[in-house]
Amino acid sequence: MSACRFIASDIALPEFAPSQDYPIHINLDEGTIYDGGADDNYFLNTFSDVKDYTDKNYGVYLEWDYTEGRAKQIVEYIKNALQKSEVVEFWHVWLMDYHEFEDRPFIHRKTISIDELTTEHIKEIDNAVIWNKPDKMYPERPSFYCLAITR
Repeated sequence: MSACRFIASDIALPEFAPSQDYPIHINLDEGTIYDGGADDNYFLNTFSDVKDYTDKNYGVYLEWDYTEGRAKQIVEYIKNALQKSEVVEFWHVWLMDYHEFEDRPFIHRKTISIDELTTEHIKEIDNAVIWNKPDKMYPERPSFYCLAITR
């Protein structure tokens, strides 16, 4: 299981891949990974499990490390998607199966208009803490985050 950030919509969303290969530097002693920081060094791949998390039919998941430049591109990506859709959602979830009420995540939802959307919103969702034990009655429930962006 792992964390997943994805964009969901009622329209098909295009995938994205970097225009060139970038070297990745892994420093095991420091526990760091550096991907070069280039603004186009991220991926948007089809997210086939989107219906497990939202009522939207289409999704792409992000493979990235947050940078301001990449967040600006995601804002533009969402703006383009909103030309054909009323609402686009940006999610941060833990990939999991849940069946019982006690297993269900606590979902934090926020809705804003595209005119309000900034890179800070993208950063906030990207950095959101999933395992913060918000529910005292069911402390093992994760928190999921959904930012709905409207026209």
